[in-house]
Amino acid sequence: MVCRLPPDVLNPRRAPRVPLRCRVEVRDRFAAWSAETEDLSALGCQLVTPRLVAPGRTLQLDIRCTPLGRDVLAAGRVVWSRPRSPGRMGIEFEVPRTDVGWFDQLLRANPLLARAARRSPVRLPRASPLYLGLPPRNAFEASAEEVAVLARVGDGTTVEALILALGTAFERVRGTLFSLLARRLVVLDAADAVPAARWASWLATATRALAAQGIALPAPTPAGPTGAKGRAAAAQALYDEGIAHLAAGRVEVAVDRLRSAQALAPRDPLIAGALGRLAPGAAASRRPDERGEPGALLRPRGRIFTID
Repeated sequence: MVCRLPPDVLNPRRAPRVPLRCRVEVRDRFAAWSAETEDLSALGCQLVTPRLVAPGRTLQLDIRCTPLGRDVLAAGRVVWSRPRSPGRMGIEFEVPRTDVGWFDQLLRANPLLARAARRSPVRLPRASPLYLGLPPRNAFEASAEEVAVLARVGDGTTVEALILALGTAFERVRGTLFSLLARRLVVLDAADAVPAARWASWLATATRALAAQGIALPAPTPAGPTGAKGRAAAAQALYDEGIAHLAAGRVEVAVDRLRSAQALAPRDPLIAGALGRLAPGAAASRRPDERGEPGALLRPRGRIFTID
């Protein structure tokens, strides 16, 4: 009998991103405001922004990229948005309407960013070891997806063990794992690891901050369909969580959970209907890059190259 190895885990992002902060002038159809990049790639970026725009809208971006000595002009479609303070949006560049070759120029101009790009693997074998890197300073801006991954890495685990521990919730945090690796909050080499004890206070603070907002950590749900018309258990759990947030008056978090549920069950009429009532236009927006990216990211200032 032939023994088949399990497939690698793929990075949902199609291009490496680097943790670079640049000021951005954003223009919508009826407004303009300033934001900041959390990370950048040739195909998109994540913005930390005081103003959110619904997924599907196209924005004009003037990215003040100091390492290049010039601005990068781009048009980008909003793929996802996260309302938790500070607000964040994921932008996918429209390549024909974006400066050509700027990202390769950026990596050539800055060796540190080039090394950061190489830390963003396209795929991870399931046997890959995972360890905790140095914790960032601020725990209050961590997302639930990040805390769920970091807490399970502990003093060392593997990708396969993380998948088994998170079960149906792993797909929700898959992009988060790659993001943590790119920022060296999770590392692949034991020589770069720090003991889990150094993370204990940080994780406790982050968990309390999320709980205070009524946000639960991703966790496995029972196998098999549990919802109407065979709705998958993971989608049902996210739907139920969204409705619970709505009942408590947390509308923005409810929309976020319902969008995550729709990413798992894009043709589910119940989820689409709830989204359509809460956020008109959102039900038609599918967020392929957000099931693990998870939107609200950590802000490890000491590991991000800040551009003033």
